[in-house]
Amino acid sequence: MLDDHPWLSVCEDVAREQGFFHWQLDFATVFGRGGFDLQVGNPPWVRPTVDADALLADGDPWWQLALKPSETQRATRREDTLKIAGASHTLVAGSAEMNALGEFVGDMTTYPVLVGLQPDLYRCFMSRTWMSGSTRGTIGLIHPETHFTDEKAGALREASYPRLRRHWQFVNELQLFDEVHHLVVYGVHVYGPDRDVSFRHAAGLYHPETVTRSAQHDGSGPEPGLKHEGGWDRRPHRSRIQTVDEETLTVWRDVLETEDRPVRRTRMLYTVNKSSADVLERLAKSQRVSELGLRFSSGWHEKMDRQKGRFIQEWGPASWEDAILQGPHLHVANPFYKSPNPTMLHNLDWSSVDLETLAPGARPVTAYKPAADRASYDTAYGTWDGVPVRDHYRVAWRRMAANSGERTLTPAIVPPGSVHVHPVHTVGGLPATDIALVGAVLASVLSDFQVRSVAKADIHLSSVERLALPPRDHPLIPRLLLRALRLNCLTRAYASLWRDAWDPAFTDDEWLLGKAYPEAPEMGDVGPEWTPDTPLRRDVDRRNALVEIDALMATMLDVTADELATIYRTQFAVLYGYDQSDYIYDANGRLVPTQVRQLWRKKGDNLTDEERTATHPAGTVYTYELPFAPRDREADFRAAMGRLSLDPPIRWAV
Repeated sequence: MLDDHPWLSVCEDVAREQGFFHWQLDFATVFGRGGFDLQVGNPPWVRPTVDADALLADGDPWWQLALKPSETQRATRREDTLKIAGASHTLVAGSAEMNALGEFVGDMTTYPVLVGLQPDLYRCFMSRTWMSGSTRGTIGLIHPETHFTDEKAGALREASYPRLRRHWQFVNELQLFDEVHHLVVYGVHVYGPDRDVSFRHAAGLYHPETVTRSAQHDGSGPEPGLKHEGGWDRRPHRSRIQTVDEETLTVWRDVLETEDRPVRRTRMLYTVNKSSADVLERLAKSQRVSELGLRFSSGWHEKMDRQKGRFIQEWGPASWEDAILQGPHLHVANPFYKSPNPTMLHNLDWSSVDLETLAPGARPVTAYKPAADRASYDTAYGTWDGVPVRDHYRVAWRRMAANSGERTLTPAIVPPGSVHVHPVHTVGGLPATDIALVGAVLASVLSDFQVRSVAKADIHLSSVERLALPPRDHPLIPRLLLRALRLNCLTRAYASLWRDAWDPAFTDDEWLLGKAYPEAPEMGDVGPEWTPDTPLRRDVDRRNALVEIDALMATMLDVTADELATIYRTQFAVLYGYDQSDYIYDANGRLVPTQVRQLWRKKGDNLTDEERTATHPAGTVYTYELPFAPRDREADFRAAMGRLSLDPPIRWAV
């Protein structure tokens, strides 16, 4: 037969190479009884995608060792590499294998619930175990969580939720999987036959014992978070475990989705304790940022548009007309957070900007410069209603979601003329007051909390549009706008935004926390024209303005001071840790640098002037004045919201 039908020989060769496996044939007796009663496994956490650089590196290690080579270097090197014996065969064979595997696992007849999704082998195993289980079968799998947050995976979630019995989400910080990065998130999933939705759920776990002990806990004591006493929080508590049913899914849907999304297709919310879940449920009833009618831009694609000649890599100061911004340029309400170093070695080769000495006409330092003529540059970048996108003030944020970092959502207002690469996203096309409002809303920890509760890898427009928006006619709105504007409007490039958004009510405003040091600027000491005194520059003033934004947002969204403090303490572990040990301020409201802070911890206040003197990365020399002290964010939340609750508010004695 093989002689008469050569294609059968090809089939046998392919079968041996690929290791085909037929469940129903190999376990015929099991399926004759209806399927498996118990399935346990740790399926591959692998996406079948082609890594051409890795395949080329088999013949030429340069492809894994080179540091950010230019496209010209890559093209030249590719020609040389493919001349090496066997290199082209390895590239073609490896690419063909991955493409074929992707086509196979993505085919409707193979895994129907995965149609339309990016292939991922763990999802294939999930589907396979459901098909192989008996009517009373139990399945236990350790696998990633991406199908719970992928906006396109609604059908897979609809199949998952009714089968789930237990869902425990872990972060690999304790390196229980030592071959996996410590920030990797995965879950222990126990499945059963399809039924009404009802499963037990816990998130933000680091060790299995936390789950077993929480199941026996009496509910007493403070609710746990992500960190405790400098380490990862492994304390058990009954509030960690939530029973998820159709009603819970409805709340998740109201927070994350539009009303027309079927409840069982909603994405998953990840909250560490009950208080956080209650706040999210309340925020779900608020208006949403989408009601402002945002226009969106993803900017230049950092690789493809560079290949097309839109811009080149070149370090140096740039006018706003030539500025191409990257993620590290931005932080919360700060468009001048860092600048790239001339060496441009990697994404950490950046230095902090000194806002105190920032010139009124300061220009950003960038690693990219425009290469195309201005007309084609604007046309390719896009327009909003016929106006070039870059002619607008916009609210920008880093696309990548650092869900376990100090902050996840890092927004700042950027001025006209500037563009950005796609690791930064922007929204705009709004009046000046709405730009300031979006900047303020996105800068609050409540918005950040909403974003990190979804545990997505990227923050796209849909995430921003679903954020809770306070009532636009609320009497506290001018106070919110003033703080956002004084934080963002750092140079005269923001003069027209300041002028257009200025409100006479600004002049009656006061610090909710009082002046942090004797020479601190008054909150309402501003006029309708931008001056170098308009922005808040000193570290503690900027910190206090952000705290007051949090207090204002919480007040307008009916979140209590205790709830706001619990969210900060339990959901923002890194920020909480920095506030306890790293964010120490001197008598003049400056953040004490590491080298001075370390000496102070050793010697106390017995520091000489020389020991209290340090050079800022921007080159400014400061002598930091005693006493040094941290600031209590929880106490400040309560103090600020306490003032807001008074009618009329008390006035601080100056």
